[in-house]
Amino acid sequence: MRGHAEVAGGGFAGLTVAIALVQRGWTVRVHERSSGAQADGAGIFLWENGLRALRALGLELTELVGAHEASYWEERDETGRLIGRRELPLPRGIRMVTLARRDLHRALIDVAREAVVSVLTNSAAVGADPDGTLLLANGESLGADVVIGADGIHSAVRDSLGLLDRHELFEPYRIFRFLTSLDRAPGRDGEWRNYVDHWNLAAHRRVLYVPCNERDLYLMLAARADDAEAVSQPLSAEVWCESFPRLEPVLAELPKRPHVDRYEAARVRRWSSGRVAIVGDAAHAMPPTIGQGAGTAMINAVSLASALSSCERVEDALAEWEAAERPETEVTQRASIDRLETLFPRPGERRDSWEARPLRAAGRAVAPSNP
Repeated sequence: MRGHAEVAGGGFAGLTVAIALVQRGWTVRVHERSSGAQADGAGIFLWENGLRALRALGLELTELVGAHEASYWEERDETGRLIGRRELPLPRGIRMVTLARRDLHRALIDVAREAVVSVLTNSAAVGADPDGTLLLANGESLGADVVIGADGIHSAVRDSLGLLDRHELFEPYRIFRFLTSLDRAPGRDGEWRNYVDHWNLAAHRRVLYVPCNERDLYLMLAARADDAEAVSQPLSAEVWCESFPRLEPVLAELPKRPHVDRYEAARVRRWSSGRVAIVGDAAHAMPPTIGQGAGTAMINAVSLASALSSCERVEDALAEWEAAERPETEVTQRASIDRLETLFPRPGERRDSWEARPLRAAGRAVAPSNP
């Protein structure tokens, strides 16, 4: 079928499903609650499944300005001693790239505009009706053939329909994410071009070092929530440099207000109600422990557009889509949660091989196109 869709949320999932629907003959309007369509956070990992979703939209990696592809994922202790090295690409040619979230979002916005997707800012969704009505904060009620809630882990669309089962917070960690200049890195080649997890096991602190392009370095700092020295804001450069002396060049100046996250997940009863679907973090938010939040959201968004375009009834399409995609998505979400239990290396542990479930998620195929 072809029709009109109202989409709540202008992030990766919302833009992906909007572009994929327009490419299949739909008209789509995206509602973004903020004053400008932009991506939160700092850097992002895209595995092969995310790259396949982009290719399904006609967007090749070469069009993503500044994407970086490392040769290895390394793990080192606070002295720099290597405790794990895994080669990239992964087995079966599964790739992983990194880039600044703003660059990926900008690329999707450009494709959306070329595809004639209508993107409205300062337009907040507060709920939806199963008959296919999107409810806005300004009092408007917008009818559509399908409404899609891509409005994040605290989705108003999802919650208005009673689809949330539970929202889980996993302690004890706080994570801080930000971009800094790659010019401040200790080096420009060798280990400093790879993705490197730095661990201070005595202090139970972590720094994830991720080049995103030729200018941006993505850093993620993690510590226990009760580690006041490490997590109190503004962040103490002295504390973090003492824990990771080799990283002093990039830790000597820390942002006053970095993006702060906790490990959390959303479990839902269903992915749809009537002619309303939820996708992305609204349906399956997961901890970023295996880097699958964006890729899983985008591949499910493409699959949703494909299902809607191949069925005569929206309700049938949504049921088929959930039956096809939810089992693998829940395996991925479970893997991301289980990873929290083994996140920090044990003393003497080596980490030289990839785990099976993250590889399975990374290699997921995109649904066939049904233009």
